[in-house]
Formats: sequence, C-alpha cells, structure tokens
Amino acid sequence: MNPFKYGTVVHGGDFFDRKEECSRIVETLSGGNNIVLYAPRRFGKTSLVFKVMEQLEKKNITCVYFDFMTVYSPEAFVRLYAKALSAKQTNLEKFVKTFASAVKNIRPTLGFNADGEAEFSVDFANTVVDETVVAELLDMPETLGSKNKKVVVFFDEFQEAVRLEHINFENLLRSKIQQQVNTNYLFLGSKTHILHELFDNKKRAFYHSASQISIGPLPEADTITYLQNKFTASGIAFDAETGRYLISAAEHIPHYVQLLASEVWQYLIDTKKPVTKKVVDCCVTQVLALKGDYYMELFDRQSQSRKQVLQALTVSGKNVFSAAYITTYRLTSVSTVQRAVKELVEEGIAEKLDGEYVLADPFFKAFVANMMRGIPV
Repeated sequence: MNPFKYGTVVHGGDFFDRKEECSRIVETLSGGNNIVLYAPRRFGKTSLVFKVMEQLEKKNITCVYFDFMTVYSPEAFVRLYAKALSAKQTNLEKFVKTFASAVKNIRPTLGFNADGEAEFSVDFANTVVDETVVAELLDMPETLGSKNKKVVVFFDEFQEAVRLEHINFENLLRSKIQQQVNTNYLFLGSKTHILHELFDNKKRAFYHSASQISIGPLPEADTITYLQNKFTASGIAFDAETGRYLISAAEHIPHYVQLLASEVWQYLIDTKKPVTKKVVDCCVTQVLALKGDYYMELFDRQSQSRKQVLQALTVSGKNVFSAAYITTYRLTSVSTVQRAVKELVEEGIAEKLDGEYVLADPFFKAFVANMMRGIPV
C-alpha cells in the first residue's frame, strides 16, 4: 500500500512534526484562551487540529469539530451544528432533554440510522430560524460543559460564516463567547485573507479576540527524514539531496510533498530502484499530465488580465503593484493588476505569503510556466 497520504486528514504515523505548534495550541486552549489559526491552503492545518483534539480529549476536554463549508443558511447551521454537538454525547436521551430545554421552538428527535444506531436530529419545519434560535443554540456548548468538564469548539472554514451576516451572526457569536466560561474556540480556514479581515479589522466583532498562531512549511530536515523512512521501509533508496530536490519541486507545501512522493513511490515500487532527481522530474511531468485537463480549464476561464498576472507570478510575486513589475511583465495598469490579484486570491488560486504573492498549487505554476515556454501541456 502506498505509504504517502494526501487529500485527507492524516493520523498516527502519517502525521509528523508540528510538535511545537501542537503543544502551543493545546496549552493555549487548555488555559482558557481562544485561538485563530492561520495557514495557507494544503499546509495540513486540519490534520494538526485533529491531532490537537486527540491531545485535548486525553485531558478530559470535550472537543466539537464543525465545518462551516456546508453552511448556506441559518437552518443549515442549526441542523448541522446541533448534530455536531450531539455526536460528542454519550447519553443522547439526556442530550435531547437538554436541547429541548435550551433551544425553544425547535423540536429535537431521536431516531435510528441504517446501522440501528441512535441518531439525533432536529425538526423545525414550522419554525422560522432567526437570531433568537441561533443564539440559544450557541449557548449549548456552555450548557454541556461545567467547571470540571471543559468544551472546545473547532470552527473550520470559519470565513464562510459571513454567509450568515443577514442574521448578525458575527456579533451574535462574539457576544456569546464573551459570556462563556467553560467553552473555548479555535477558528481556522483556507481563506486566510478573510480570516485576517475578521480578526484584525478594528471594525469587526472578533478584532483581537483570540490568540493568533500561524503555521508555515514543515522543517526540511524533518521532512527528509520522514520521506527516507517511508521509502526505505518499501526497499527504495532515498538520499537527503534527492529529498531536498523533491521538497523544492513541491515548494515545501506538505500536501504537494506527499502527492509527489506518492507518485515517485508508485513509479518505483515494482523495480525498487533508487529515487533520483530524474525520477522526481519524470513524476512531476506525470502529475502535470494527469491534471492537465483541469489546469487547462482553470487557466482558460480566467480573464485576459488574470492570465497575464498568472504568467508573471510564475516568475516573481514581489512588488507586483510597482511600476517596474508592470513594465517588466508587460501588464496594463496598477488598478487592473490589483483587481486581478484580488480575484485570484479570493478564488484560492494565489496566496500572499510573507509579503509575496504566489500560486497556491506548485504544479499549476509549473503548468503555466510550461505554457509560457512553449512546452506542450
């Protein structure tokens, strides 16, 4: 079985390093403080969060994980958040009674799923889900907690909460958090620019309301050791220099390091030949071929100004709004570049890291660069 995992939350031996970040997050949440976690896409923040949850639950802290990506309405939030809270309860009958007492006008039900297991759900067919109902539900974690039983809520893709702005959700949640004693929160998401707006803008409800933690690439030496252990266990030789080359090809992004390593392993597992730079290059080409149709569609649907900016970003992302940059890469105007970059960031195609704009997917970057050089794609 291929030892390299990507695209899913990793556990156990597939999760490595992040010890310092994990320890700091556990300590902060255990100490009664809230956190906003910043990380670019594909840097393994969700896997880190699940590792943190494991550590906290060993401390007898109830951890509730909730993903805002599936929330499109107040009704969806109530239904899904209530289900997430119920999933952490050992006594669902007691939870139903607690819920019925805490959240008025919403009828909780207890049924059975296809496997015959008890399953909690809510019925609000004849109820208007407004601020009052949402406010009552937001009190539930505190109701379930106690002085001796802390609760930590993990709000993933929290930037999507802006979809609920018509019910004043941001201010509503902030007011509830301020009142809660036994509940703490960790906020994270894939659109860091929106998270920064939520937590760094003085005009927003969550301004400086949580400790801020950022995670970057994994340490190169530790990543090389991890890769060597995985390849060696399969009888494939893998030296440190080649490791650095592979990591560089994936631009140090954990997800893409795993993806490329997976392709290399699959390429060599039958012959058990050593990993070489030539093999890594071959596998990069394979990835580009496999994802070529998707990348071409992604590129084609961009406006002309965004295509020009994409091509420029494959070379450099520094000082992109300067006159020198615009002249060097034959762009049109500062305002056009600003608009194009803003749209690319909002769509997750580009990221701003340490003051420099980069393409979020290193293989898409390679694809666009090949187009510029006239290499068939």
